[in-house]
Amino acid sequence: MFKPSIISVITNFIAFPVLAQSTATVFAPPTNIRNRPNGEIICTVNEKISLDVYQKEGQWYYTDYCGGGYIHQSQIRLQSASGSNNTTERARVVGLKQGQLALRDSPNGRSLAGLNNGNVVQILEQQGNWAYVQVINGPNSQVNGMQGWVNSYYLALF
Repeated sequence: MFKPSIISVITNFIAFPVLAQSTATVFAPPTNIRNRPNGEIICTVNEKISLDVYQKEGQWYYTDYCGGGYIHQSQIRLQSASGSNNTTERARVVGLKQGQLALRDSPNGRSLAGLNNGNVVQILEQQGNWAYVQVINGPNSQVNGMQGWVNSYYLALF
């Protein structure tokens, strides 16, 4: 029979490197928590919630939600543990069924331009469901370089 020892506990702890904790928001439920990246589904998140994430493996973040598992980066929006909402991650505009995603001068403000599915943006700041972005490239090249606010529901990190 296996008896846990301090050495095995320390070894197990060291084998699991915990990076700086961040808070993430699930923005496009339902989404799955898996036992490992691309692994078996251990639970499904059916609503927009905040959860803690601890490390990144490829395109997957480890979370302690559902007892511990992995969530794909395209399903969450990160906020730093310090409470700052500044970030420099890239995202792609996705999920538009028709029309364009408005690039605005402020959250809920005046529309400056429209983005299409596939436009790539750099996320510079987040406030709730809004992201302040700079357009990098994509099918609507006239907006390249522009900055403004977009509804982050339509952004997928990569």
